[in-house]
Amino acid sequence: MSEYILGDSLYLGVTPGGCYYAVQDEEPDTSREFIHRLMQVPETPLFDVDLARDLTGLKRKPALDFVHWMQEAGFIYGKNESEQAPEDSIEKILPKLLKPLSDNGKAILAEGRGLYLGATGYPHEVAEELAALSANLTAAYVRHRDVLKNNLGHREKAWGLVDANGNSEIGFWPLFIGDQRFSLIIGGMPQLNQLPFRQLIWALEMRYGKQG
Repeated sequence: MSEYILGDSLYLGVTPGGCYYAVQDEEPDTSREFIHRLMQVPETPLFDVDLARDLTGLKRKPALDFVHWMQEAGFIYGKNESEQAPEDSIEKILPKLLKPLSDNGKAILAEGRGLYLGATGYPHEVAEELAALSANLTAAYVRHRDVLKNNLGHREKAWGLVDANGNSEIGFWPLFIGDQRFSLIIGGMPQLNQLPFRQLIWALEMRYGKQG
């Protein structure tokens, strides 16, 4: 296995970029399924051939090639020490995980019906309204999906209010986990490429990812 960056002595984890790729679309995809499975265990597993085969459903060589490709794509990494999923309830950890995801500390996590599960930086009434708006935007996307995705080729499902320079003032990102669709609402510029985003997705995967 010397040709592979990941070795038998490393624990296999998911990068923030890998988390985003996995949850930003609900369409079946081998890479997404790999990441979902990896995020549904409470501790990063020790990498070996059996794990590669189990996560991919492939034989030895194709499985190792796939894992190598996933690391080259920046979706996964190997680390000398194991890491633990967040242990506290989602309701308890949401404020501290949401705040770093915005450059101004304003963020909300809403569920598919438009009810917010947690918020930081917004008053309760505003969080309620923005969560309800996220459900309306989801419905708008579903109605116009054919033209946005099939005709125009836009695969992203996020919505945003932008200024004259194209900078985000507030954005709505769908998160597909298990049978659930969440909306991550961020005021200001999003800061998703960091540990709190990965921890948020890991916590949601542990709670909702094994449904269906």
